[in-house]
Amino acid sequence: MIGTIKIRRVLTLCISVVYLGISFSVHAEAQKPPVNAIASAHPLATQAGMEIFAKGGNAFDAAVAVAAVLAVVEPYNSGLGGGGFWLLHNAAKDTDVVIDSRERAPLAATKNMFLDDEGDIKPYSSLVGPLSAAIPGEPAAMAYLAENYGKLPLSTTLAPAIYWAESGFLVDTLFQQVVSKPYVLKLLNHYPSSASIFLHEKQIPMIGTKIVQKDLANTLRTLAKDGHDGFYKGPVAKKLVDAVQERGGIWTLKDLESFEVEVRAPLYGKYKNIDIVTVPPPSAGGVAVITMLNILEPV
Repeated sequence: MIGTIKIRRVLTLCISVVYLGISFSVHAEAQKPPVNAIASAHPLATQAGMEIFAKGGNAFDAAVAVAAVLAVVEPYNSGLGGGGFWLLHNAAKDTDVVIDSRERAPLAATKNMFLDDEGDIKPYSSLVGPLSAAIPGEPAAMAYLAENYGKLPLSTTLAPAIYWAESGFLVDTLFQQVVSKPYVLKLLNHYPSSASIFLHEKQIPMIGTKIVQKDLANTLRTLAKDGHDGFYKGPVAKKLVDAVQERGGIWTLKDLESFEVEVRAPLYGKYKNIDIVTVPPPSAGGVAVITMLNILEPV
């Protein structure tokens, strides 16, 4: 996600279904050069965004870099297999736009797919396992931003994420806390490939343990080289579909090939003397924020 705060006039609120990170450009006065600042959920992601600024990238490039690194170092909150909403402000044109890259249901999905023969809900079937997996949207958004808003190629903006996936990042307290939850540990051990990456001999890794994700690095390289088609067509797409189908999922190549982001108009509101720019449906967050602020306004 990316937004711009114009001091004393406009507050841009960014809502997302995944933790993509937020990159802000703050303009205190129009005649002064912009000051770049980044807030993200992990220091390595923030560092990546600042590196992109130093290489001549703009805020949109930095947002891609931040999101990509979070997909590597915060797999419990974000990832290439997810999706989200990107709220953009074009300072030069003074315009706002929302890039909707939320994940989509496979074309073969049905309303009863998570029910048993008696019509009862199969526990966790919509949350865990290949049948619950939606078609990812985050890679499409990264490619779209790079092509339509960024100044740098994906080979540059994805380089930090590729590095940390290939070289590995160190387990911190938060990572350990998430993995130590009994249902998470059980789920990771259910899939040997996941356990081999995120656990140490099927147990919670110690703080400082290095997590290496070479397959993810290769996927990011393909995305950096071939853009949208590098993920949604070709070898990567085929491997994804084959793996999902082998385990009982319903993905097809057509699901991936037909995925495109949606460009939407933002949702606007007011709170006292502040203009609010936020994300419209299908996100529920923007509607909720404006509703709550409208309730508070008379106070």
